[in-house]
Amino acid sequence: MWNSPARRVAGALVRCRATGRRFCRLLAAGCLGLGLVFPAYADNWQAPLYDEGLPSHLVAVDKHRQSFLFFERKSPLRLKYTFPCTTGQVPGDKQVVNDKRTPEGIYFVEYKIASGLDFAEYGGVAYTLNYPNPVDRLRGKTGHGIWIHSKGFGIFPRDTRGCVAIGLQDIDTVGPRLVPGTAVVLAHAVDENNVPQRDDGTARYLRHRMQQWSDAWAARSEKMFDFYDGPAYSKATEDFGRFRQNKQRLFKMLSFIKIINRDIHVLQGPGYWVTWSEQFYTASNLSTEGVRRLYWQKDKQGEFRIVGMEWTPRDMGMLAEFKQGKLIAQALPVLSDSGEGPTRPALDMPESAADEKAAGTAAAAADGEKERLLAADALVPRNRPTRITGEVNWGSGATLDTLRPDERELSLTGDETAAQAETPQEKAAPAQAMSQTVAAGEAQATATVATPAVQEPATPPPPPALELTPVLRQELSTRVSAWLSAFTDRTQRPEALENAYYDSGRFNKVKGLPRGSSLAQERRERQRLLRSPWLRVYPGQQDWSVDGQTAVCRLPLLFVGRQGLEEGVRELWWQRGEGDAFRLVASRWTPGRQGLATVYLEAASGEASAMLERWRAAWEKADLDAYVDCYTADAVQQGRRGARFLRQQKQNLWQRVTPTLVQLSGMRFSLDRRGLRADMMQVYADSKGMSDRGTKTLLLEYDGADWRIAREDWVAEPPARQP
Repeated sequence: MWNSPARRVAGALVRCRATGRRFCRLLAAGCLGLGLVFPAYADNWQAPLYDEGLPSHLVAVDKHRQSFLFFERKSPLRLKYTFPCTTGQVPGDKQVVNDKRTPEGIYFVEYKIASGLDFAEYGGVAYTLNYPNPVDRLRGKTGHGIWIHSKGFGIFPRDTRGCVAIGLQDIDTVGPRLVPGTAVVLAHAVDENNVPQRDDGTARYLRHRMQQWSDAWAARSEKMFDFYDGPAYSKATEDFGRFRQNKQRLFKMLSFIKIINRDIHVLQGPGYWVTWSEQFYTASNLSTEGVRRLYWQKDKQGEFRIVGMEWTPRDMGMLAEFKQGKLIAQALPVLSDSGEGPTRPALDMPESAADEKAAGTAAAAADGEKERLLAADALVPRNRPTRITGEVNWGSGATLDTLRPDERELSLTGDETAAQAETPQEKAAPAQAMSQTVAAGEAQATATVATPAVQEPATPPPPPALELTPVLRQELSTRVSAWLSAFTDRTQRPEALENAYYDSGRFNKVKGLPRGSSLAQERRERQRLLRSPWLRVYPGQQDWSVDGQTAVCRLPLLFVGRQGLEEGVRELWWQRGEGDAFRLVASRWTPGRQGLATVYLEAASGEASAMLERWRAAWEKADLDAYVDCYTADAVQQGRRGARFLRQQKQNLWQRVTPTLVQLSGMRFSLDRRGLRADMMQVYADSKGMSDRGTKTLLLEYDGADWRIAREDWVAEPPARQP
């Protein structure tokens, strides 16, 4: 028996595995000796934290020691909390989806999920991170869903699929401090005893580099593009050529741009750096504020270039300070030892020596104009009201500016500009004297004929720009809601929809507006959505702005159908058409997370809870028809497939014994690709005195009318041991 063929084969396999491991180690050593480097799953990155540009608080995770560290900047940075944590089941840096590794790098909290989570897995609350960040995408990393959360029944070392988990009490303590934008350093090791380290000058240099980039942007200068690594930026963020063209077009249209950075921070990641700041942007047509993040890497010449960028709109009170004239730019420490203080660059940075001379002459001619244009001056609000426009890019192709490519100058029209440029002599239209002629042979007196100059017909002034009054906003909002209802209405024919809401002759053809979807693409998009046997729509808050005669709506949308969830932003450009009704002249759909999945989960959870209560009551009463009606036709229940077999099994069982108690508690819902997953504790008892308790897991699907159970799994608790 011990020397059987099977035994000999097993022994040979063990020896082969051991030999293979030794061969791999020798191969790796040889490759290192030859200078060959293979892509490693883990760089064992040791995270440094320097004493320059640190945020007011940050999280650091030591994966090796399984420690969660929370720091506060109290001159200097100090450690406030240390908690045990658990990270990915597989050690090393995350590379691909489902590799069960926790990534290493610099990340930021996006938002909080406070409902609909499986308690055992997540502890009921989670804070999402922006993995993959632009550098991760540049390096070809994949995956998603890296969170900071807890565990319902305790944490164990390396027990997640890539997230960071801490204890229930610990997340209650630190959770309120994990506000959106909080920096999170995920590393193989963090030495809290050596925090902060002395900056060697790189961190300070990059803070100045971000300010110089902002100055070039505000100056509408071509020098701004020198800050980018074009090929890397195209791979990590968006097509650099298209980005550059849009910027150059805006530079020509806008009469001024002004940017103020408040609190420029900097952290070093594995092979890259991140700078970020609270940023206020104002131009001749809008003002907006948010958090700007730049990702830097060295190019072949050793110069730091921008390879990635993220923008998060957020209300931080900067607009209010702007309106009060109190918004001041941050003064950075000088880079050299010359003792010179920080200078405030003018917004109209000249492009050449000739431009510089002309700019100096113009500035000298206008009293006080130069001081008004300094980037660090308190901003004076315009008479025209401004509003913040949203721009969402949680991990999806961010653009540099808060302006959309179609936004144009509103404060000064072309006619007004021309009128200001005219001199008094040019305004006078002189009559040109014509030569006098005498009609020979006629008895008429000689007359002098004066022929006036032929003048071009006066160009009618353009209609006044739209003003986003409450009445107009209500009209536009009603129009968008009606369009969305018609767009998702299966009874609405395409031609009726287009006649009612689209300007077919000008759609996607208006000069100055972006090329979005064509009418044919709009039809195909609608047909694709309506292929689902049912469709539910969850709109977010409408965000309106005006651009001359165009009203622009940014509408976050979530579509839920049989195929799953589809989330993004629909941009709609409206102009008045025949009959004075607003009609669509352009439309564009941009996929991306908008936070509406949580809204859907809350609504769906309430509906599913009501169905599960009917299911529980029907089970407890042995109401066979009502019980089976809660299942899909192809439902799976502990090996039985199909509602017909479920009915037969329960009918046979309930003829012998009937339920007396079905109790459900601790119900938790989470989103699943097919619908909802419900986890709960279940207690059951029957008429013969048998009882049990355990965990019931249900997969729920929506059929267009109600939720139904598609799969049912049961795990009984083991009986308690007798003392």
